[in-house]
Amino acid sequence: MSFRRSVLRDGDSLLLTKTEFNREVTRERIRASRRSIPFCIVTIKVAGGRKLASRRGDLIRILHRNIRLTDQKADLGNNRFGVLLVDTPEMGGRAVLDRLSGLCETRNINATLSLRVHDPEGFDPDQDRDLPTGADKRRRDDKSESTWLRVDHGANESTALAVQSPSPAVRSQAIKSGSGGAMMQTVAADALVTHDDPLPNRSLERRFIKRAIDIVGASVGLVLVSPLLVVAAMAVKLTSPGPAFFKQTREGMHGKPFTIYKMRTMVLDAESRQSALREKSHRDGPAFKIKHDPRVTPIGHFLRRTCIDELPQFINVLRGDMSLVGPRPLPWHESRACNHWQRRRLDVPPGMTCYWQVNKSAAETFDDWMRMDLQYVDRNDLWRDLHLIARTALVPLTGRGGE
Repeated sequence: MSFRRSVLRDGDSLLLTKTEFNREVTRERIRASRRSIPFCIVTIKVAGGRKLASRRGDLIRILHRNIRLTDQKADLGNNRFGVLLVDTPEMGGRAVLDRLSGLCETRNINATLSLRVHDPEGFDPDQDRDLPTGADKRRRDDKSESTWLRVDHGANESTALAVQSPSPAVRSQAIKSGSGGAMMQTVAADALVTHDDPLPNRSLERRFIKRAIDIVGASVGLVLVSPLLVVAAMAVKLTSPGPAFFKQTREGMHGKPFTIYKMRTMVLDAESRQSALREKSHRDGPAFKIKHDPRVTPIGHFLRRTCIDELPQFINVLRGDMSLVGPRPLPWHESRACNHWQRRRLDVPPGMTCYWQVNKSAAETFDDWMRMDLQYVDRNDLWRDLHLIARTALVPLTGRGGE
């Protein structure tokens, strides 16, 4: 594949442009998620000064001589360079970072280097400490102030830590080449190296159109299903004590909590009885799914099979908490217990339907479910949204909503 190259002042150094590099990173992230192979990104910032041109030339020569031909190297602008290490786990990326840091120090190149790791299998150096000793091996809930980033605590304590705060999905940590250590981070949110460049499929125009479709679709949907919701609410009230509607805290885009609305399909004390039924869950991972759940009321089974219980979420769509199409929002504690790589599903607004809702049989494990959500995150577009909406309309007709 041929790429438009940017020729630097050194003359003999051909590097990818920032746009080309971001495109390659996005392509590698999709490939990594599909094949469960990690990759790394090294970013290098050369300090300014009178010898800037000489330092740039020396650094470019170092990259060409010490980076594999199969890896991608780019000029990111503003004296910043990027290296995409394909098919490279965290340890390999750290070795490259240490080697480049040492070479920069040897040649008196004043540069700041940082490493990012995208691991679709959810590498976590503290995983054994976070996991309980039970047979299900589920992660404990994260603290509310925790981030999605895992820092290498084995790095030199003198390393300067500079965390950017514009978005919880994209953070950055840097090291000085002369500090004698290397700071690493595992990023499960966004593999792009620049903080100011949106994903190609997340343009402002597309988000505006998607939001317009959400508002129109949810408004029309509420008008059409309002009589059905009234009848369903009366049926719920007459068949079991308690309110007709159910509210629960879910985790939305960028980890923001919101209240989701559903028709109540269970008994009042359903949530307090969940822990006693945990061992019967047929879904691995933090999500709780049980066949023939004894907490579901008779009318609740019908509402679930026909997906009528989900219709109040048109209100969430109108409020902007959700979209018509997007990864299903998990309950707060289940979402917080997901692995870091799985939490990249929070890069987009949650939705009423997605790949998992129309093809649940394809997700044998919780990780399969999460990969289906990440497939939507990486490849979503408006036509795909309309296709998923059309497929979702067939689910209640076949009675598969309660699967």
